Order: sequence, then structure tokens, then C-alpha cells
Amino acid sequence: AWAAVDYRTVGLLFGLMVVYLLEISDSTFRTGADVRAVLGLPCFALVPIVRPRLLGRIRMEDYVVRKPLSPFAEQIRALRAGLWLDSVQPKVVAITAARPAEAKTTTAMALGRSAAMNGERVVVLDCDVRQPSFGRLMRAEHSRGIVDYLLGQAGIEEIVRRDRLTPLDYIPAGTSKANSLGLFMSDAMLQCLDQLRAEYDLVLLDAPPVFAMTDARIISRIADATLLCVRWRETPRSVVSHSLDLLDEADARVIGVSLTRVDPRVHGRSGYSDSEVYHPRYGGYYRE
Repeated sequence: AWAAVDYRTVGLLFGLMVVYLLEISDSTFRTGADVRAVLGLPCFALVPIVRPRLLGRIRMEDYVVRKPLSPFAEQIRALRAGLWLDSVQPKVVAITAARPAEAKTTTAMALGRSAAMNGERVVVLDCDVRQPSFGRLMRAEHSRGIVDYLLGQAGIEEIVRRDRLTPLDYIPAGTSKANSLGLFMSDAMLQCLDQLRAEYDLVLLDAPPVFAMTDARIISRIADATLLCVRWRETPRSVVSHSLDLLDEADARVIGVSLTRVDPRVHGRSGYSDSEVYHPRYGGYYRE
């Protein structure tokens, strides 16, 4: 019996040691506290994944509209609040990430739609011209967009389109192919932003990943502020830190981070202070 107890004790201690070693060797971002400690930036939101059971037939990019009282929608509102609470209250905000698959486009579209439903005048621009997504997401493929405007082939009124679900306006990447870096550095781009700034309360620029294209640094430079999307427990800290170095060299003003694709079940059991937001005691505040 004593031997059995000893084996169980050793097994338990070994398991705890393995868990501890995995924790200290994890080089990703698990909490908002990690973001603040490592990057020195505020974490505006922990945007959760939406499981297929809850998503059903709703498209992910439509979820914030169809389920406005969900935890997902609430974290998007937290993101808007973080931008609003900034001392400058930026009007033109670039949204980017270190690398692809960080949910930056979903974040940009959800943020724009949420703000529009709140009564703000919002426009979202697809500035990721090599991997454009707005045309597909918004069912407006082959529409003229920002590149066509910057080439002088379309006026601003010809490229602005209205969202089918909300009062949000958006501008696709466009149909023309050109050197996007040169276009984003042009006076035409600055004039475009000046016009949009005068007409809208919030202008969101969906930029490409920082490591993918130099465009991201230019777009972040001409914006009032930049929001960095970081995939929870996935993107290495070194990758995120280096992307911030690149943005800093471009004199971009990065004001905060959004942790994306957070698993509420895992994070809720973690014991971290910001996991409280996913505790069942708050279930009465949400409607999936």
C-alpha cells in the first residue's frame, strides 16, 4: 500500500513538474499581463473564438451583428473603448499583425460594424491589396477600390460602398494592380485620408501583416494610431517584439494590442486575473 502511495505521489509530482516546465517555456502571450510586461502596451481586449456550435450558419464576420450581446461582441466593444480612452482619441486607426492568420481583418470588420451600430460614422479600408478580403467577405468582388482611386481611375464616391447589415461604409482593395507601396506613399493617399477624416468619426485601415509587406509600416505611419492583433498562445513573443521594432522605426504610434482567438474554456480555467471575464458568473450578461 505504501509503495502504491509513493508511486502515485511521484506521478503527481512529475505531472506538476511537466506542467510547470511547459508554462515557463511558453514563449507566447497568454494574458493581458504578458502583453503589458513584455511589450509595455495595454491589452485592450481578449477576443474569443466562436465555436462552430454557436456559430451555426452565421458567418464569422457577421457574428458581431447577429449576436450583439455575445462575449465576442462585448470584447469588440472593449476594443473600441480602449481606442476612445486613449488621450489622443485617434480617428484614423491602422489594424495590423506580425504575421497572417492573426484575425486582423475579422477584428477590423467587427470593430467597424460594432461602432457603426453604436451610431458612429465609420469606414473601413482594405489596404491589404495583395491578399484582399473585403470583396469576398462583403460579396462585392470585382469592385473598384482604393487602388483604383490612387491611380486616378475612380473618384472617392465611386469606391465607397455600404455594408448590407449595418450603416458601416467600406472601401475594397480594388481591381487594378500596381505598386501599392508607392501608392500608399503618395499625396493622393494623404488627400484620401483627409477627406475621409472630415466625413467619418472613425477610419479603419486593414493593413497587411508587418512581416509580409513594407506597406504595413507606411500605412501605420500615416495613421493616427496603430492597433496590433496578436494570436493568443500562438504567436511567439520574439516575432511580436520584432514587428514592433519595425513599426517603431517607421515612427508608427502603436497604442495597444488585441489578443485574438482566445479559447474561453481554457483561459477561464487558467487562474489568470483577466480570465475572470469568462467566468460563468457573468453568463447572465451575455446572449449567444
